[in-house]
Amino acid sequence: MPTFEKGIHDNPTRQAWLKKIAALQKLADATKVIQDFRVANTSPFRTSNELDLDYLWIESKLEQRVAVLKAQQLSTTDLLYKATTGEDPAQVEKHWVDRINAAKTKYEAEKIHVEFRQLYKPPVLPVNVFLRTDAALGSHLMELRNENYYGTSLEDLRKERGVKVLHLGNGKAAA
Repeated sequence: MPTFEKGIHDNPTRQAWLKKIAALQKLADATKVIQDFRVANTSPFRTSNELDLDYLWIESKLEQRVAVLKAQQLSTTDLLYKATTGEDPAQVEKHWVDRINAAKTKYEAEKIHVEFRQLYKPPVLPVNVFLRTDAALGSHLMELRNENYYGTSLEDLRKERGVKVLHLGNGKAAA
């Protein structure tokens, strides 16, 4: 566990990220960085646990930078009708709704929903389109999750998810 002379909120990891973020000058570059960062460091499907203490703080700083570049580099109309990826938000919405509607299992749908959030959470997608799309994806996911949910035992749910139950202590009751 690293030690921080100035405290957890001022540490070398955050300082390094602040420098990387400050160097981002183009909206397209900043969008790619935030999308890659979210895929690598957020959600149960993340590919790295390296930034567990700092990822939410770093993500918020990346969001701020993308929002500033978006306001500087997009027209007023594009702020409402264009994703920072350059895509048409209506097409993004259609693509993801079609994907989740084609999902055969709740686990496949979960991954689709998480991936959408990682790639398009504002400021990447305009908020109004993001919220509408996220609600549609979440509604379909809940429909899939609710099929026979209460008929499935806790043991079977754990098995489906690959959950390993850990028991603390020596397993003996305290006297």
